[in-house]
Amino acid sequence: MEPNSNSCETEKHSSVPTDVSSYIESRDNCDSLRGDIPEPDPADPGNLNRVISDINKYCKGTDQKLKQLKEQYSGNESIMKLLSTYEENIEADMSF
Repeated sequence: MEPNSNSCETEKHSSVPTDVSSYIESRDNCDSLRGDIPEPDPADPGNLNRVISDINKYCKGTDQKLKQLKEQYSGNESIMKLLSTYEENIEADMSF
């Protein structure tokens, strides 16, 4: 059997609707990038701009999408438990 690097991730979200799993993937990327904002580097001045661009790509719209998913799946306890792990208003903190 070939090792699958995503096996845990796939199993963890196997019974999750596609819209929720897509949100989780995008939001996890967003949160990871928000935690790794580099200091400006004179040797690589474009790096900070690339990171900010990626943050905007993955984070923009996540507050509204989270709200929408919570409303849509309000009766589904397991989905709500997954969604409750995410901060609701991150975009207000992003003044890039």
